[in-house]
Amino acid sequence: MRYLILSGAFLWAQSDIDALWAERDNPNTAKEAARLIEQSLSQNPHQPTQVVRLTRIYYLLGEQSDEKATRLEYYDKAFKLCRNELAHQLGLSATVKDEEIVKKAQKDHLPLLYWAAASLARWGKHAPFAQKVQARSTIRLYWDKVMELEPAYFHGGGYRFFGGYYALVPAITGDQDVNKSREMFDKSLSTAPYYLETKVLYAEAYAAHPKVRNKELFQRLLKEVLNADPGKDPDYAPENRLAQKKARDLLAREAELFEND
Repeated sequence: MRYLILSGAFLWAQSDIDALWAERDNPNTAKEAARLIEQSLSQNPHQPTQVVRLTRIYYLLGEQSDEKATRLEYYDKAFKLCRNELAHQLGLSATVKDEEIVKKAQKDHLPLLYWAAASLARWGKHAPFAQKVQARSTIRLYWDKVMELEPAYFHGGGYRFFGGYYALVPAITGDQDVNKSREMFDKSLSTAPYYLETKVLYAEAYAAHPKVRNKELFQRLLKEVLNADPGKDPDYAPENRLAQKKARDLLAREAELFEND
């Protein structure tokens, strides 16, 4: 169906949202796409594809926010939106425990499961320390299920997450392991070498890790990102363009990240 949303005097077409979606690395464009999808979901709440799109937009808006509180708010909205739709698709209530949702999820539910997991993990990365530790078991619950169902989903996404997880999880948890981190990043890159966010996270989480301090790897990964073609596929080209911005920012912080070397 071509027409999707009636907004004021304008009848918005699916093609309009598709065009905005393809430029979601631009925060202003992303916010306009979010507004239109939110309107669509207010009229017809259970559209899994649109829920995933809106979740991904919230996620990217969080990625580009300079204010920590705003960033956490976007990640929280993204997680709850996807989680609640996942519960609905499984025939469960929104108040059901996460364990029950994850237990029932199957491969058909991977888009919702994956983006709920990704949003929660990003929230955990930026949350205060006590909340980060508290959320770890729920984060692992979702990601262990992704790994069980399809670790290569979303351009090596399961491997990419655990590459970051084993490097960034607080040492107090006993899960931190930089060797496992590198192994997971390498698996993610072998699965989808074109997905540039993997190399950015590899450089940030592993190469700059206090236990690793590999400046040569850090520089190589980020320069490869900057020299890469982000591509034209609307499923990942915006994320690749954003990854290139992150790579420039990380290279600019090199002296700070390796200041004790």
